[in-house]
Amino acid sequence: MAPRSPPPVVADAIPPALRRRGIGPRRMFATCLIGALTLALFASRDLPDWAERLGDVPFAHRLRDVAGSWDRVMETIGATPPHEALRAAMQRALDQGW
Repeated sequence: MAPRSPPPVVADAIPPALRRRGIGPRRMFATCLIGALTLALFASRDLPDWAERLGDVPFAHRLRDVAGSWDRVMETIGATPPHEALRAAMQRALDQGW
């Protein structure tokens, strides 16, 4: 039996077996969509401030309205407490010098 040769060395250290297994474009799109929806759900408190910082780009006024409406809807359905709890925890950590 011949000795096995070592796998080729690559710059990013991803093993060849894992490199061959990837996801297709549809799965990648679905993953990005789920991430965007999760972010929109739990970060709605920051959207109005973000929209205000856009300046005077053509769509900024409409985007400010949408961001404010989205934040109010998230508050109405009770989706803002996780964001507020995380923000409070981070503030406590910063206050303790962490």
